[in-house]
Amino acid sequence: MAMSGTVTSYNPHKGWGFIECNGQDVFVNRRECGGFCLAKDMQVTFTITAGDKGSQATDVKALVNPEDAYYHGEIKSFNPGKGYGFIGCEAFPDGDIFVLKSEIPGGFAPQGGHCKFKVVHEEKGPAAKDVQLLGAAGTQYQQMKQWGFGKGYGKDMWGFGGKGFGGKGKGAPRIAPELKVWIGGLSPETKWKDLQAHVEQAGKTKWVEVFEGKGDGTGTAAFNSPEEVANAVSMLNGTILNGNTLTVDNWVRTPKES
Repeated sequence: MAMSGTVTSYNPHKGWGFIECNGQDVFVNRRECGGFCLAKDMQVTFTITAGDKGSQATDVKALVNPEDAYYHGEIKSFNPGKGYGFIGCEAFPDGDIFVLKSEIPGGFAPQGGHCKFKVVHEEKGPAAKDVQLLGAAGTQYQQMKQWGFGKGYGKDMWGFGGKGFGGKGKGAPRIAPELKVWIGGLSPETKWKDLQAHVEQAGKTKWVEVFEGKGDGTGTAAFNSPEEVANAVSMLNGTILNGNTLTVDNWVRTPKES
């Protein structure tokens, strides 16, 4: 029998929360929400199933205007050069949702990353708006913001202390940002030689570095042309190194404000 209730809490990053119904809190998992992303105080209908850990909500339907609804999705593909990609969502079984780079925080859209988003229906079909990265993808983006990715460092230096190869003397060389990629998701045991061997699947590098300190878990590689950088992003993003899934993207510097 369908019940009515109010969402009392919901964590979109973890994908679970609770619905209050007749004074009882009922656990809800996003897998039961038909692609909708719940929010506190949202009205829903659902059925109750007895699970090993107590009552659980199933077949959850969000009572919300479509233009106000947020949906759970997964980034299926993204082309940073062309500036668009597609998001898969259970609520839209007929096809993936088109998304422009401008709707994604920092233009950062790792394949397989989870997100929540709104949908507008345009002439060519549904399109994602107000995309917010969730879970590991959201954490990676926040780390990138904290570490300065997309803003540049000093006089075009790498910005973190680390160990790498390819330069003369101490520290990393000054290399044009369009010749560099940013690499996230590195495991603690990954050394620069491991990273070098992995990224050179995409082409010969001129510098590879694994960052330390506040840049721990990230690194960078430099190539000889922007075309090689684009190829590295395309080939290496989402690949596995030492058990971790890597995020590989362009190293972008925005102009300094005057």
